[in-house]
Amino acid sequence: MKTRFQGGRGERGMASVAVIVFAGVAMMVLVANYELNFAATTTGDAFDSFNSQMVEKNGVAQIVKESILALRETAVVNSGNTIDTEIQNRLGSMTFPSDVTLALGSWTAVPANPYYPLGSPLPTAPAAYFSSSPRGLAGMGALLTSLAMQGPVADLGRLTYTFNRSSSTSGDSRTYTIYADLFSMPLTNLDVVAYGLPASGTIPLTAPSVPSGFASGVSTLVVSSNNPANDPTAYPDLYASGTIETLPYQYRNQMSCAWNAYEMVWSANYQDALTSAAGLAGTYDLAAAVHPPVAGLTAAGSAITIDCSQVTSPVVAVIDEAGTGNITILGSPSGGAPFVLVVRNLAAALGQTAVTFSGNNNRPAIYYLENSNVTFAGGPQIQGGLFFDPTTTGTGSVTWFGHFSFYGPASPLATLGIAVNDAPAVKTALADIAPRVLLVSTSSAPLIQ
Repeated sequence: MKTRFQGGRGERGMASVAVIVFAGVAMMVLVANYELNFAATTTGDAFDSFNSQMVEKNGVAQIVKESILALRETAVVNSGNTIDTEIQNRLGSMTFPSDVTLALGSWTAVPANPYYPLGSPLPTAPAAYFSSSPRGLAGMGALLTSLAMQGPVADLGRLTYTFNRSSSTSGDSRTYTIYADLFSMPLTNLDVVAYGLPASGTIPLTAPSVPSGFASGVSTLVVSSNNPANDPTAYPDLYASGTIETLPYQYRNQMSCAWNAYEMVWSANYQDALTSAAGLAGTYDLAAAVHPPVAGLTAAGSAITIDCSQVTSPVVAVIDEAGTGNITILGSPSGGAPFVLVVRNLAAALGQTAVTFSGNNNRPAIYYLENSNVTFAGGPQIQGGLFFDPTTTGTGSVTWFGHFSFYGPASPLATLGIAVNDAPAVKTALADIAPRVLLVSTSSAPLIQ
């Protein structure tokens, strides 16, 4: 007798349901996977778009910064254009897709950056990082802040520039808003500068060898080669061998201080302006037949003595065309109004002017010494700003309170024992008679608001 199994139909039904459920789950997984891939692709495209916008916006910010510096940087030559023309000229050199246009929408005129004796310098105040008055430097970049925080600066304000970007095919149109923060910094705020001259000289390949005790706890600025073979402190990833050597753009303000400003300081135009400011009451020309009296200066032939305690002119200029001058600078035991002393040696290879500092000096002054052989007698302590031109040498020992700068490729430190000290009071005293450098920080409004 045969017996039929009765449970088969029910099990076949359950299997069919399982297949349907599995198919549904598989479909849901496929849909979820598709949506995940779609989301990842969309997010990636959005990130690429945002990244390209950031690159484009940062390029526009650099254009604004360089255009401002072209007009107001402390340099031998400045552009006579208006800011909108400078920006448009630089925009014209940028390459965009064929369907994209980028145009300057609105702009702000750049204020003047006057400094002595070419103009009346603006009032300065100690810089602050977090502050509303004076305006704080927070968010303006570490490299600018490292310069601006060294002493009193003049705040020239925040300028605003807008750029309209449009695309004829993608509809990707937007407005870039760029802010430029400007500060005028006396060059004497920096304690030690080893400078280079990009046009009329060479850029230091390495930082000078610094003797023990030379500059402990003071600010030092050397803008040197970014080739790691020349400068071990450089970043090798920022150097492209086989091409003309250039510094990364983030160091632009440092270049203004250590390269272009000193080319201006030692230019004939600036030295002539200082001599003109001295006038008849403050100028002694060794080659002149008649010498008008200069307060604080006595002379016997080519031997000149300058008593800092007796100087009344804001600028004293000594002109030595033959390289025969022998100048002794006597320090002042008490303070007084700061002044400028210019030694202009026009003799070139005929000979250096001998300059001897004797005695402590508590009256801040700026000393511009051109083609001079400088000696410090008796290890004096002196307040002020000491500027050596590329041909000036130094011997002896001195404790200096304030600013010291020299030509990096011809460092005098092998023969000159100088201990430099940071002196905030001296920086404040020299701020109105020192050359100034324009510092610029650019930022932008967020792309997503």
